[in-house]
Amino acid sequence: RFKLIEPGPRPPYYKVAEHLWGAGCNFDSDGDTSSPEATDWTELTIISRSDPNQRVDIDPHPEDGPLVLVIRSEHLELAKAVALFLQREAGGVLG
Repeated sequence: RFKLIEPGPRPPYYKVAEHLWGAGCNFDSDGDTSSPEATDWTELTIISRSDPNQRVDIDPHPEDGPLVLVIRSEHLELAKAVALFLQREAGGVLG
């Protein structure tokens, strides 16, 4: 579990999946994005359709501040890869 504190605009949600599993990957997602290109989402779940055990959840944690995203997965390396990707793309501080 990682926290990303006060990130800027996030990459479109599908880019998170592509970062993990490659361009054109087959994945399922759920979240609060208004369109595929939106950068203001704060909730995202992505799951690989080829391996449903590969899942990452990103949720806001409002008790910690104005915008703190909690990134978690049963697989530490998946959560870490997403946390580092989001920090590189959106800025913010990893905690």
